[in-house]
Amino acid sequence: MEQTKKQEYSNTKKFGLFLGLALAAVILMLPEIKGLDDVGQTALALTALMITWWITEPVPIWVTALLPIAFSPLLGLAGTKTTEAGINVYSNYSSPVVMLSIGVFLLAAVIEKWNLHKRIALNIVYKMGDKATMIIFGFALATGFVSMFMSNVTATAMMLPIGVALLRQLGFTGESGFAKALGLSIPFAASIGGLGTMIGSGTNVSGVGLMRELAGIDITFFEWMKVGVPFVVLLIPISVFTLNKIFKVGQVSLGDTSIIGNELKALGPMSKAEKLTTVYLILAIGGFMFRAQISKLFPLLTDEGFAVLIGVILFFVPVDFKKGIFLMDSKTAIREISWSTFLLLGGALTLGDIFSKAGIAKWIASGLGFLEALPEIAIIFVIAILVSFITEACSNFVVASAFLPAIYGIALQLNINPMLLMMTVTLSASFAYMLPTGTPTNAIAFGSGYIDIKDMIKGGFAVKIISILLFPIVMYFIAAPLTTLF
Repeated sequence: MEQTKKQEYSNTKKFGLFLGLALAAVILMLPEIKGLDDVGQTALALTALMITWWITEPVPIWVTALLPIAFSPLLGLAGTKTTEAGINVYSNYSSPVVMLSIGVFLLAAVIEKWNLHKRIALNIVYKMGDKATMIIFGFALATGFVSMFMSNVTATAMMLPIGVALLRQLGFTGESGFAKALGLSIPFAASIGGLGTMIGSGTNVSGVGLMRELAGIDITFFEWMKVGVPFVVLLIPISVFTLNKIFKVGQVSLGDTSIIGNELKALGPMSKAEKLTTVYLILAIGGFMFRAQISKLFPLLTDEGFAVLIGVILFFVPVDFKKGIFLMDSKTAIREISWSTFLLLGGALTLGDIFSKAGIAKWIASGLGFLEALPEIAIIFVIAILVSFITEACSNFVVASAFLPAIYGIALQLNINPMLLMMTVTLSASFAYMLPTGTPTNAIAFGSGYIDIKDMIKGGFAVKIISILLFPIVMYFIAAPLTTLF
């Protein structure tokens, strides 16, 4: 019975299916939209359809991402050749950012294949001791660190079962403040940790791609870390402290926490494969960080080229050469890599291209002229508030993809370096803490049974407010000086 219920086509999806079509039809039938030509009006209709379907998911999000290829020739937007508006819907599906994602997914897959991610996480938690507040901090720190280099969802899915096992061993229920704080700290830390590097989340990868495609801004791995890591360093301890206070964790007494030590012991000594993966991971991270220096020896090597290179080499590093066992194999790669994400990235980049070149971004920007009266730091603050609350209702990936082209137009109109405002959108889109719909990490934690909606709203709202208040300070005093580089 439960399985049948899960397979039902929800009313939200049904509504979204027809709403998207209706919005597109209405926009196409309007006689004129002031400030947009025919191409812009048609592009706006396609944009409305894609965003509505991405939010409500009446069809898989990767199918929606293919709509530009399916409908652009019929709508006269683009075909096999670039149109007068400069739109080419095909090239974005094989853009450099998609190639970057392939290498990133392969690196994450090899870490998971040899169980290195679990050893890293368990060691961090184990060092924290058996004090309730420190246990939560340990889980958050481990989740945040792992999430800097692999999927936020994977980091949450890895740490949450360990947290649930600990809660069960200690006899805590969903009524316990410790259980609530621990259950929320994991998805929150995953979202925060994802801010740290340009490969920390799909939203970051998409943002980097759109900044490059729209504004010609090429942010290096190390430059991103200069902005992202301060957020991680500040927000993880602050968010844990906030959750501990809200749910009164300091008053909780813990019993036997041996499950963490037992889990670590059960892993045994590091295998040859784990050691090789560790060395490879360090070299890969070092390569990303110092790619600018490496490019002096190999001028044609880009971030995406390096990412694909390290992904390909994985298939040649032997664990047991006689048995033909290598660090990566095709079955693991095919199973672990989210191939639909590549289509989603292509669709998001194409939507951004359409949004910008068809004049929609400029049209929206013209309606936000009130920002001209605000100082730069206030503009950052307003955009961060707007994006961070909208992202509670739909995917942060979708929010970033929809907003970045418009924000680029606003930056040009206000004579602000586009990198500053586009980074603001990309990073604040990850401040989704209040609802299960905000991000898959929240949904996974909510499904644990230890968290109610009211708990997530209460804890998430507090962490969101702190993130927003901290945001303009970090962006203005750390990110703003970097804009002189672009």
